[in-house]
Amino acid sequence: MTSAAGAQQPTYRGLRGWLDAVDKLGELERVLGASWDAEMGGITQMLTETSRGTAPAILFDDVPGYPKGYRTLYGQLSSIKRIALTLGLPLEYERKVDIVQRYHARMSELKPLKPRYVNDGPVFENVIESDEIDVLKFPVPRHHEADKARFIGTACAVVTKDPDDGWYNLGAYRSQVYDGRTVGCQITEGKHGRIHRDKYFARGEPMKVVILCGQDPLLFMLSSSPLPEVSEYDIAGGLRGEPIDVVRGPFTGFPIPADCEIAIEGETVPGQVKPEGPFGEWMGYYSDDTQDRPYVNVKTILHRNDPILTCAPQHKPVDETGLLKGIAGASQIWQALDACGIPEVLGVWNHEAGPATRFTAIQLRQRYPGHARQALHVACACQGGAYAGKWTVVVDDDIDAGDLDQVLWAMCTRFDPNVDIDLVQKAWASKRDPLYLPGNFNNRILIDACIPYDMKLKGTFPKVVDVSADLRGKLRAKFPKLFH
Repeated sequence: MTSAAGAQQPTYRGLRGWLDAVDKLGELERVLGASWDAEMGGITQMLTETSRGTAPAILFDDVPGYPKGYRTLYGQLSSIKRIALTLGLPLEYERKVDIVQRYHARMSELKPLKPRYVNDGPVFENVIESDEIDVLKFPVPRHHEADKARFIGTACAVVTKDPDDGWYNLGAYRSQVYDGRTVGCQITEGKHGRIHRDKYFARGEPMKVVILCGQDPLLFMLSSSPLPEVSEYDIAGGLRGEPIDVVRGPFTGFPIPADCEIAIEGETVPGQVKPEGPFGEWMGYYSDDTQDRPYVNVKTILHRNDPILTCAPQHKPVDETGLLKGIAGASQIWQALDACGIPEVLGVWNHEAGPATRFTAIQLRQRYPGHARQALHVACACQGGAYAGKWTVVVDDDIDAGDLDQVLWAMCTRFDPNVDIDLVQKAWASKRDPLYLPGNFNNRILIDACIPYDMKLKGTFPKVVDVSADLRGKLRAKFPKLFH
């Protein structure tokens, strides 16, 4: 089935169907015998850090000390092709920004579909309660050498319920293991899960949660995305073209994907805190100090036979989550630019070395004085770009926003430091930023790297040295082996 944007709904079903599809693409690496203690995370970083978006998904099995078949999966979405597969988009593209454009088009025309409740599913193959509860029955990794604990929730989706409106949010919040029955749940200020928890705690009530630790990568991607107050289940159903099948959790009553690999139900109670961290985070530093944070008392564990624990350790960029967060954020920024009436946006890309939305490039065709500055301010302040951004750059239509060499060329030849910089102070920061300011703020830099509008209008800016589109086409046709 094809949408108006020329995209197809995802054809795989569940994590295992996704793995089969990735295997057929030749992008799945199987590793046997790696330890949970820093080896899995180390292998992932070494395969990812210089991959330029081509690192494989890595399935670890035969983990020492655990039954064969108890597996971990790393690097789910560290290639553009796997992200396209997950979203149901064409696997081939000319420019990296093409996938953002297609994702943006899908989200713009999306009709959310609420999940469909079913009575049974593979996640009920094993139901663990009471004294049998032990999250360390899974090969939970210590991801980095300097981590002080094992973290079961990294490529996870934490389900919370708004106590006022009753809608379910899915967010990717890290979960440290304290013991077999107690795990952390670190949620940054301003995130929907944190807003939900603050509401419960203000009333002196506990908050129930479900931590999904092996779900469809589409749910993980949406959980990591800056989205409005609409359940990620509904958005996933809209992208898929059919509802997500869910069962009711025996403790929480929350919707749990019927084909989920591992689901942990529990509750977090006001006043119950433990020291949380440190954890090597997405900016590549141990900059978020260990502090007391609310934790989760585990009440039920559900899991499939031969479960797959999904993992996404953060490390020095380029890391395995920078691409997925960048694409998701770029799509939301593009949506905000459209919503604010910014015309002629041709591309948005968050560069992987500036993880998530730390370095955003916007490509547009200038139509009026101030067009570029308008785009800059909307992009840095909208929901998709507001959290922890740093650099926002706007370039002309002849510059590919996804090509960092071209963006830097524009910054070096079309940018005057005296007049083409704007600063935004006291913006929404992350404590993972080594330079965050007291109160959890940071400052942003906005770069107008477009040709000055009056020079563009008059045609007085120097002509670019380039090969014309006509000659490019002729050369590709004449020498196909050179440009395959």
